[in-house]
Amino acid sequence: MHVLLIGLGNMGKKYLRKIKELGLNPVICDIDPEKANVCNECPFYCHIGDIKEEVQKVIIAVDPKDHVRLAKEFLEKGIPVLLEKPPALTSKEFEEIVENPNLEISEIELYSEAVKNFPTDVEPEEIVIERLNKGSGYINPLWDLAWHDLYVLQYLFGDVEAEEVNRKNGIWEIKGKVKNVPFTLRVAWNYPEEQKRVWRIKTKKGEILMDFIKEELAYGNYKRQRLYGDKLGEMVRDFLSGVRREGSTRRALNNLRILESLKI
Repeated sequence: MHVLLIGLGNMGKKYLRKIKELGLNPVICDIDPEKANVCNECPFYCHIGDIKEEVQKVIIAVDPKDHVRLAKEFLEKGIPVLLEKPPALTSKEFEEIVENPNLEISEIELYSEAVKNFPTDVEPEEIVIERLNKGSGYINPLWDLAWHDLYVLQYLFGDVEAEEVNRKNGIWEIKGKVKNVPFTLRVAWNYPEEQKRVWRIKTKKGEILMDFIKEELAYGNYKRQRLYGDKLGEMVRDFLSGVRREGSTRRALNNLRILESLKI
């Protein structure tokens, strides 16, 4: 099977490692010719029009402004595409491809142990989320980091409504509701203290702690922790083997509309 990987930036290189761990040498496309030596055994191109191989799957991880344009090239041919987040810079642009059945959007945190083992009988009263990172990414921390927590909120609980956004001392804070349950979501780039990716969910039966760095879930005596594997590897394996995550495009479109509504 020929897998095409478009983009060898930070995320692209991570995708490359996971594809190779599955025993595959992908076809690579990147506009920088010097990146040809990143994988000497992989066919390399600078322009998608030059690709000679007949590709069966495509993973795209480039500047979000180019995501829709590149994805359309393959979706129109019926080729499945895994698109890194955010999939576009506007909801209007993303609507051009959102209904395509061969499109999936990266949702790496749905593969975390905390989400996979989340108890089904939970009635949350309040949700507090912190995703405070050492590094930085595209656009701003809301589009780069809060994006993850917004799709997880949708996946676990349903429709999300953002009510206000504030910024103080480099930390962005969104307040809103998910199914009438209040949530606070704080995100930051270049955080000077210890990195955090933690959810605290208050319930009548106690607090649920979800740690996305340690890959842990704790709820009273119920505890789960990842013992092997990794979430990016699982997502790539599922995509390449045809295992779908239903609803990823809908959640992504909702995320775009939520972020647009904040008018930041």
